[in-house]
Amino acid sequence: MSETRRDEDIDRAGGRYRSVITYLEMLAPPGAPPPAPPRDNVQLARWSRPDLDDYLALYRRVGERWLWYGRLRATRDETERLLHSDAHEVWRLRVGADVAGLCELDRSRAREVEFAYFGLVPEYIGAGLGGFFLRSMVHEAWSDDVQRVWLHTCTEDHPDALAVYQRVGFVPWAEETEWVHDPRLRGLLPRTAGPHVPIPE
Repeated sequence: MSETRRDEDIDRAGGRYRSVITYLEMLAPPGAPPPAPPRDNVQLARWSRPDLDDYLALYRRVGERWLWYGRLRATRDETERLLHSDAHEVWRLRVGADVAGLCELDRSRAREVEFAYFGLVPEYIGAGLGGFFLRSMVHEAWSDDVQRVWLHTCTEDHPDALAVYQRVGFVPWAEETEWVHDPRLRGLLPRTAGPHVPIPE
């Protein structure tokens, strides 16, 4: 991810920016055992039937920096139904009493699991927790009938995201480019979100 966008990546007339999406997959479970927590007060736990407002607050806290907007364009009823579905898992990384990260696993497709969202809250980025969190969630994703675990990242994500996913065993298998109607111009995110992506206006 570049900190500056080229003119051809910005459509000011349409209020859009160009996003390059990379899809990665893992076709076998990791050979190494699940990692140990890096500190005694670090804990990973599934968040069963989260309160919608509490969930959206955490989603924004983790995702605003990277222009996450998918859950914000859905209706409250749609999001709540998804979060309470048996096929959708929401996990939180905690450091003591603090919530440090969010991960969502989508098990709605037979024999595969998608990392729908994964990220740390801003103040815990660079604190030595990301590798533990990601590797732990990879182990959680795999079960007896799973044959594929996959995810995608994009040019709005953390600049190290693609390399980090590859380090834990994900392999790129497809790439596509799309033009995104800027969620800041649509009122889904504040104008201060995603400062590394110029607002196309």
